[in-house]
Amino acid sequence: MYDNIGDEKQLSFSSEILLNALKLPPTTQQLWITYSGGVDSHVLLHAIAQLHSQLSPIQLRAVHIHHGLNEQADDWATHCFKVCQQLNVPCDVLKVKIIKQTRQSLEALARQARYNAIKKIINDGDVALTAQHADDQAETLLLQLLRGAGAAGLSAMPQLASLGRGWLMRPLLNFTQADLLNYAEYHQLKWIEDSSNQNIHFDRNFLRHQVIPVLKNRWESMTPVLNRVAQHQAETTILLMELAQQDYVSCRGIQASQLHLPTLQLLSIARQRNLIRFWIKQSNLPTPTTVQLEHILVNVIAAQNDRQPVVKWQGGEVRRYQDHLYVMANLPKLPQKNDFAWLVTETLDLPLGQLMLISLKGKETTIPENMILQVKLRQGGETCRVNGHQQAVKKLLQAAQLPPWLRPFQPLIYHQNNLVFIPNIAVCENFQWLTQDFKIIWQYSIEPITKVS
Repeated sequence: MYDNIGDEKQLSFSSEILLNALKLPPTTQQLWITYSGGVDSHVLLHAIAQLHSQLSPIQLRAVHIHHGLNEQADDWATHCFKVCQQLNVPCDVLKVKIIKQTRQSLEALARQARYNAIKKIINDGDVALTAQHADDQAETLLLQLLRGAGAAGLSAMPQLASLGRGWLMRPLLNFTQADLLNYAEYHQLKWIEDSSNQNIHFDRNFLRHQVIPVLKNRWESMTPVLNRVAQHQAETTILLMELAQQDYVSCRGIQASQLHLPTLQLLSIARQRNLIRFWIKQSNLPTPTTVQLEHILVNVIAAQNDRQPVVKWQGGEVRRYQDHLYVMANLPKLPQKNDFAWLVTETLDLPLGQLMLISLKGKETTIPENMILQVKLRQGGETCRVNGHQQAVKKLLQAAQLPPWLRPFQPLIYHQNNLVFIPNIAVCENFQWLTQDFKIIWQYSIEPITKVS
């Protein structure tokens, strides 16, 4: 323990050193210091609090996430609140609920719960600061390496990343935990020791306590070397994303959720894999596993044109139809109930999307307000007379190029047991009067919210 005398500038970490390293976005209006009560986050909170006047007019605020996983969680929240009061930094205590299921990592769930909670409170121009340091970065790279991660995973933790409406910043990545401990002891800080940090059942703790000390005994400079590797991998990831963006421009279909297969197949397998990974990630869908990605390359892209292969994973799926590859959210299950009564003045919720009647501009509908039409999902074998010919609904859907996976969800509208309307496709003859003053729309979406342009 230091005797709190002498020159703080002799420390390898100080509030002034942090100020010089703190590269905040120019739009920053408020800093949220994520404060667990442990030594690392306490050092960050204390150092930032010393800079209050120099950071003005930026507002400072702390946030403590109450996981409820430890019997001392309430005491920790009280401790954090009191420390923030002493430092004159407002503190929000947010409770989160974590439900662990089979084969789920409690560490990952707790981390995701923290980030989700912070997302909800930060606004435009806000930056959330977390206290991960160089040793955390080295541990993360080793964990990712042992999980078989690629360049993106081995990039470990970026110093700045978007988070909700604001930003997430890790300003301590260039400092070791020894640097932070020296600061904490010099300023005689009092912090929480979480007993779970000693539990080597958790992968990170096992590395921290059982593996890394052995490695450091042989390679003293292991931490800065691994951090340098992470930086190299981050640069590699940027180059791969730039290449994927170029390939996406060449291979994009009519919609962002489509890739043109003949163009895609001109690329090397490595570039196909890189593009598909980028395409799915930019579509805001969960990333498939390496095995699932290989199934997309082998079983979907390389399939014959008359095949309709699909690869599904939790949250997303990739399908092929004609000359295009499609990425989408998981389709819902087809219900056992096949027919629905539709009061036309109301929107009808369907297994996929909604059915609605829209009056044409400047006209009043001639349909009685209490009119009820029957809606059935397509089963097969239906026919409809269109343009003087009795035609199979199947042929009409094919002509409209409705993808095969959507056809079982296609609603068909009946009036007095007669098929009268195929939303978005056709109106049966002798029933055009039903749509003289309005149109019926089947509105659905399985399109991912894509960020690519």
